Amino acid sequence: MDFEQEMNQVRDTLVVVTDIQRRQAEIQRMQAEGMALHEQRMAHIDMRLAEITDKMDGLIGFMGGFFEK
Repeated sequence: MDFEQEMNQVRDTLVVVTDIQRRQAEIQRMQAEGMALHEQRMAHIDMRLAEITDKMDGLIGFMGGFFEK
């Protein structure tokens, strides 16, 4: 191979590496967004479970008074 062919091969390789890096960055961005959405949903679920637990505890306490009489 001559120098010109070597330069073209290096240039092609750099184009491929740059494209791979761009794709990896996009995938990492999408994963980060997905993780943020997951965390947001889990926080909402935790809040709702706390509300349900509080209501169930109140109902159990209320109903417990009926059976003690």
